[in-house]
Amino acid sequence: MKTGRILTGIYGLDKLMDGGFRENTINSIYGGPGVGKTTFALQYSLFGLDRGEKVIFVSFEMSERQILRDCKDIGWGAIKDYVEEGDLKIVHIFGEDLEFPSLDITEIIKKSSPGPNPRIVIDPFTYPTFYSDKEKRKSLSTIFQDLRALGTSVVVLEEPADSATNCGGPGDIHTNRLLSTPLYLSDTVLFLQNLGFGEMYDRTIRIMKHRGSKHGEGIYPYSIESGLGIVLRASKKQIDRVMSKTKFDDRFVQAIEKTKTMGKPGEKLAVKIESLRKNWVLDEDPQQILDLVLEEEKKSYENKS
Repeated sequence: MKTGRILTGIYGLDKLMDGGFRENTINSIYGGPGVGKTTFALQYSLFGLDRGEKVIFVSFEMSERQILRDCKDIGWGAIKDYVEEGDLKIVHIFGEDLEFPSLDITEIIKKSSPGPNPRIVIDPFTYPTFYSDKEKRKSLSTIFQDLRALGTSVVVLEEPADSATNCGGPGDIHTNRLLSTPLYLSDTVLFLQNLGFGEMYDRTIRIMKHRGSKHGEGIYPYSIESGLGIVLRASKKQIDRVMSKTKFDDRFVQAIEKTKTMGKPGEKLAVKIESLRKNWVLDEDPQQILDLVLEEEKKSYENKS
């Protein structure tokens, strides 16, 4: 796993996300009712707790008692022990009491956090999203920046009621006035959907954004299993599409060798090509791209010489 990665605990997901969430990021889970957003949040929390991490779970809808009951129902009754031991802090806030653009939510997290750099969950993030003017967006941006400084956050976003029956899917996100701002500001956006057909692709996850990371661009089926939670069922072919390919390493080595005749610009170009090599996931030969880049870079270098 890459350093600086936070494993999600969602079975089969991290392979498609370059090793998981990046540290100190905002990661939004978006979808309609019944797709498993809260299950995702609890599974993410429990995975960290089982490995000695601290978690603060802010809920606008469920009390601590309700959360513990739901965890017990799915087979995660042990989560109660983490509450009693102080590793998990559950904070129940009534959404109407959180006046926007107040930054009270970050203050609450600071005061209630069970430890430094915790996993932070906010479920759901609906109430602070019903604002879209410039000043309120700026305030939301400040909240996200504060959350990044406090830990690695997962925010759970509800799909609005008027689009719950819209099968347009992820494409509708960009035109949705109520949710576009937090999704735009998030480092990662996962879209969960439940079509209700009862087939393999009944429930699906799509990785819509994952800043600074390579990630799968397909639609991946998943199920929610008792005792386990969310399990992705990506095929080997789908997983292979996001795995770095090494069969073209000689092409990259030759290209880097050619940069040595370009002075300092060549040194910087070599770093870029090396990054491309590490992240090359295509079965396509990169030679054409490398030739184009070398030609353009060499041309600009010669013009300045």
